[in-house]
Amino acid sequence: MEIRPANSEDRQRVETLARDSFRTSYALSPQQIETIVENEFDDETLADRLADPDTTVLVAEHAAGDTEQVQGFIDVAGGTERTIRWLHVDPEARGEGIATALLEGVQEDDDGTPLVARILEDAVEGGEFLEDFDLESDDNAHVTFGNEEFAVAVFTEGEGTEDANEPSVPVPESVTVDGTARPIERDETVPGREAPFFSTYMGEDRTDQYGYFCSNCGSTDVSGDGLDRLECSECGNLHLADEWDDSYL
Repeated sequence: MEIRPANSEDRQRVETLARDSFRTSYALSPQQIETIVENEFDDETLADRLADPDTTVLVAEHAAGDTEQVQGFIDVAGGTERTIRWLHVDPEARGEGIATALLEGVQEDDDGTPLVARILEDAVEGGEFLEDFDLESDDNAHVTFGNEEFAVAVFTEGEGTEDANEPSVPVPESVTVDGTARPIERDETVPGREAPFFSTYMGEDRTDQYGYFCSNCGSTDVSGDGLDRLECSECGNLHLADEWDDSYL
């Protein structure tokens, strides 16, 4: 595998990788994907980024059958912080260590500037991978592509929020929902951006789960989806899917 700076001949391949990666690994609509690709990966935008002395775009050339092909890329903006904007790997080439090699390539070029990563919260995979490189969940932000706003999770080098998994409000033994007491399993938690979520149950036998209690604000108005993403509608506390693992990267 060769990690090298991207050049103008890589632009079309980078756009294709980004689109394929979004389709495979992000909980985005086809329209949202096209909006991001058109704003971030069109030919003119990529040409400007490759020409920008404050931007680093590395690609990974790796075997694809009998040939070497660009199978992943990383886009890092410079300044007071080095910010990882995008990291994409061909879905057909995952499990080959490509993302790891790209991130190591960025870290090897360390000039003392703090490293930050921003990932869309609509990514199916969470940010556990980044923690292996001393990047910890630190904040939330928003970015706009076209006329649409997207939530972003911010990971900072060695400066994560230490108490993010500690409750911000007292966690009772049960919570009343629609006039019925729902027991809370205080030993059963799901980490959240601001504070953990606790499982609630239909009855005292705790065989049937009812939902979740948000220990950031005390609400039980917590929605989930088939990707194990949780979000509190009261305070916005969020848990992303836990599916980013070594096999993916």
